[in-house]
Amino acid sequence: MRAAILIAAGSALVPALPSARPGCRVMTMPARRLPRALPPFHDETVDSYVTRLAPANALTASELVAYLGVRPRKKTPRTDFLTPLSVVTGLPADTLRLALPEFMTDHVSDEPGHIGRPLALDKPRTLKRPACRRCVRAAGIDEAVTCWTTHDRNVCRRHRLWIGGGCNQPEDQIDISMLPSTVSADRHHRNLITRHGRRWVSDAFPDARDIFLGLIRDQYADPFGLVAAALEQLRGQDNRPVEVETALMVLFHPQIVTLTGLLACPTWEQRAMQSGDIDWLIREITMRDVLIGYVPHDKTDPLIDWVTKRFATHKFVARHGWHLYKILFPEETVQPLPAPGARVHRRTSPIRFGYVY
Repeated sequence: MRAAILIAAGSALVPALPSARPGCRVMTMPARRLPRALPPFHDETVDSYVTRLAPANALTASELVAYLGVRPRKKTPRTDFLTPLSVVTGLPADTLRLALPEFMTDHVSDEPGHIGRPLALDKPRTLKRPACRRCVRAAGIDEAVTCWTTHDRNVCRRHRLWIGGGCNQPEDQIDISMLPSTVSADRHHRNLITRHGRRWVSDAFPDARDIFLGLIRDQYADPFGLVAAALEQLRGQDNRPVEVETALMVLFHPQIVTLTGLLACPTWEQRAMQSGDIDWLIREITMRDVLIGYVPHDKTDPLIDWVTKRFATHKFVARHGWHLYKILFPEETVQPLPAPGARVHRRTSPIRFGYVY
């Protein structure tokens, strides 16, 4: 079959014409459809889809890319794959755009199905992770699927699997059916996004996780061996052992989400500006059962260090331009187009009272 496909491709295997000007992209459209077209998984990466589509048609990934007529260079836009993939799969381009976020070209949209989807950006905090292995199998897919995702997609509530931090392969995903509090924390996490805005919660969550894990390494006592017991019970597929760092993220997910809500809420910033200290934030950490009896020891404390950097960011923006907030706190998902005359909810800067961003 492979030989038949390669022969049928003909000149389509030559990605660019010799007479093309340097730096000019020249694409050659595929000659015909592939024998087998696979439906893409929702929010799947283009690389993942091509990797699955190629062996289904007795090709390697590089042979399929050559057949598509795309020159895979570092600066080649992913949108170059859209039309060729539509030709070889027979799927409409709009269907592929709905499934593969890399084919979306705008950060704002009013098209149904696009609002709220993860942005496929080359940013340090942009996430690509394996999809829930049980959801993938339920879709009739035997191969691993990698998807663009957002910071809050840590739990598959349908299958009670941890699919968040530490899960670099589908086999790493952890059964958390014995941890109902972790599943409930996932709902709490979504509620925080509704209350404070995704932009601020997505910024606070990885910092809250690092702060909390840094604190418990120094202050947490485990006389009942809870962590050791969790390491024995939390297992990946085929009884695969779980890394200590991953087990801590799973076990203390409720506390990390609660701390995320505190850091994402502007109340602590306003109180800190009025009082000159962060005593309110420290009290709330104990009162909300994030870390009972927490008292910072010195300036190297993870929370103190984070607060210092946060106010340094506010001062930097106040000095150099308020537009920098959009760069320092980017959006994580496609945003809806604002309705004409609609009032947009914004936050107040603690440095310059009354300024909204």
